[in-house]
Amino acid sequence: MRGAGKALPFAAAVLGGLVGAPGVARAQYAFNTSEANFDAMYAAESIALTGIVVNEAGAPVSGAVVSTVGFGSALGNDGLTATTDAAGAFAFPVLARRSVLLKVTHGSYYTEVVATDLHRPLAEDDADAGEVVLTQKKAGRARLIFGGDSMFGRRFEDGDDDGILGEEGDVIRPSARATDATRLMRFLADALGSGDYTFVNLETPVTAYPETPHPYKSFAFSSHPDTLAGLISAGVDGVSLGNNHVYDFLEPGMLDTLANTSNAGLDWCGAGMTETEAKGSVLYRTVGQGVQIALQGFSQLVNDGTTNPLYSLVARDGQQLKGGALELSVANLGGFLSEESPDRAAIPVLHGGTEYSEYPSATIRARLVQAATQGAALVVAHHPHEVQGVGVVQVGGKPKLVLTSLGNLVFDQDVFETFQSMIAVVDLDQSAPGTQTVRKVQLVPLHIEGYTPKLVGGAWLARAGRELGHLSTTMPASASGGGQPDGLTGAVVFPAGNRVLVAASASAYTTSDVAAPVTVPLSGGATPILEYPRMEAADMLARVQTSTAMSCETGRELSLYGDFEDLDVDETFSEGSMWDQTTSRFVQNSVTRSGTGAAVLLRLSSNSGNASTWMKNRVKFTPGKALSLRGYMKGNNAGQFQVQVYWYTNSGANVSNTVVLTRGGGTYEWEPFSVNLTAPANAASVRAYYRALPPASGEAQTFVDDVSLVQWEGNTTAAGAGWNVPSPNTWGFVRCSGGSGSSAQVTLTHRLYAAAPMTL
Repeated sequence: MRGAGKALPFAAAVLGGLVGAPGVARAQYAFNTSEANFDAMYAAESIALTGIVVNEAGAPVSGAVVSTVGFGSALGNDGLTATTDAAGAFAFPVLARRSVLLKVTHGSYYTEVVATDLHRPLAEDDADAGEVVLTQKKAGRARLIFGGDSMFGRRFEDGDDDGILGEEGDVIRPSARATDATRLMRFLADALGSGDYTFVNLETPVTAYPETPHPYKSFAFSSHPDTLAGLISAGVDGVSLGNNHVYDFLEPGMLDTLANTSNAGLDWCGAGMTETEAKGSVLYRTVGQGVQIALQGFSQLVNDGTTNPLYSLVARDGQQLKGGALELSVANLGGFLSEESPDRAAIPVLHGGTEYSEYPSATIRARLVQAATQGAALVVAHHPHEVQGVGVVQVGGKPKLVLTSLGNLVFDQDVFETFQSMIAVVDLDQSAPGTQTVRKVQLVPLHIEGYTPKLVGGAWLARAGRELGHLSTTMPASASGGGQPDGLTGAVVFPAGNRVLVAASASAYTTSDVAAPVTVPLSGGATPILEYPRMEAADMLARVQTSTAMSCETGRELSLYGDFEDLDVDETFSEGSMWDQTTSRFVQNSVTRSGTGAAVLLRLSSNSGNASTWMKNRVKFTPGKALSLRGYMKGNNAGQFQVQVYWYTNSGANVSNTVVLTRGGGTYEWEPFSVNLTAPANAASVRAYYRALPPASGEAQTFVDDVSLVQWEGNTTAAGAGWNVPSPNTWGFVRCSGGSGSSAQVTLTHRLYAAAPMTL
């Protein structure tokens, strides 16, 4: 039943959490009044939430307690509970349209924490949480949780880099470091604390006296000891110190780091004041229901800025006795695995590769494969600060999984590629001492906004799962791209309900194919850009076939934030923080093409200049790849609308800019725009500016929604006889050329992935 008419007693709190355009002068534009009225109506209209809790075999779980966790404007949704019935069903009949976490608990199962999208259009009366799958607790089973790169210094304490701490807007203040770090981690705490043992990469010295910076490193930073309260409060149990930043403040910083990490109550490994001490820092733990594990951290980065052994980043014995990380050498890694793997689940945590890259580098691949083949139960890797695909190595006919990069957990970077991250949930089974197997790996997507990590749900979770599946499927089979395969290939990864599932073997998933033909017009023998119409979250393009001889290629969306939706779970609604906003250009909710958000550009005839909005970050693309910019625009007494594209080098230097689209003013409904872009030879990133000029008279409103920056793969393939496309993937667009006549039939085959039932 529709929730309309149910006055929410917490509507005032919800309205107080609206963000929208910063400092909007409400009296300046008539649109602001109508938008405020819509926001009030939206906040007062309730929505129902239903779902089902099942076990891994697909059977309903009765008696599970489902609790809501809300923040800020969603506090009215916080602390509500429902208990599943005999069919495993639960329901919350009246909730505010503010997204929440669902915390599902049952004494016989591991707790699941699910990000739930309640920011639904008013036409939708009910939200469906889908199936929440619980994993049974039993003897010989443990749940490990892994997070990515973490630190609490630098821009956390000095956001504008002016050397003055404690200013307004700084995330962590000197007077309240523990409190602020705890607040920083609050959106992840329930998820990180839901396993038996949680382990992350602590990529920072921990010292209150950062007085001895490494003299040759370009980037040296530290975190105050009080900030470790953030990790403790979020349920983190242990950390790897085996990385290229632990030695940023030399010997004094190392001594402080080891002491302060221990004093905070965190286990640590992967570093020491000598190499012998670092080798001996293995973490031995018995976790869950009697599962024995051994964790050790390693760093592949030995030097930075100098080869002087005194300033090496790794620990040494002998005449050059010094502290640092444990080096990721063949001998050190092999020694750990030969010593530990016969008796325990040995999990090496490797730090290396290339920053801001989509695939493992040649040097780190060699160590990933070594770890898998020499006995690791699971391999975890860090350093790129960007999510990479999940790898698998076949060892004796059995798959060994490799998490090549989870991205950042909590870090202060401003690079676009670092905002998407993952938490890994790993279930281990031990049938006998020394016989441990990875039973299941699930990934939980998160988004870092304003340096604050937040879980994401709904369409965002699905998109993140497909993207990770794409990176796994397209992982090169060899270190050199075309060389001899080294054994590392991509796992099958896809969104499955409220998680992203990693399938190491074909028995872990099922597929079904649906062929969907469509007749499209041809212009000059070419089709328009065809958007792949997904049937469900785990729907992947599997085949393209044309009715006549044509060549086709696929494209994927790069910009991620062009839908203007708010799909993370935090304290605010529709903040649109990725977009540059002012009083005349902001993310609004009353006029949208889809979902609940779109940008508006406001102008008066008395204005002399335009209103422009753009994404704050440049978007990286692969040099040499063709690009297309697509989206939708709508005008209400609009002035002229323009799209201007700026090109940049890798370092961020402006190369050139071009107005690629001009649309005359007027009143018009949503209409598409599509522009093919040609990047300058030395460009590596791009940003689009959307501009509205003043109207001839009155107030102008121009709306922009569902913007996509499409990178074409260049995998042009003859499709007349059918072209099988490797999947899972995130291909969202297809275009074909070389046809004849006025139209052609293009058949896109949808491959639908699903998790296979598991024995308990």
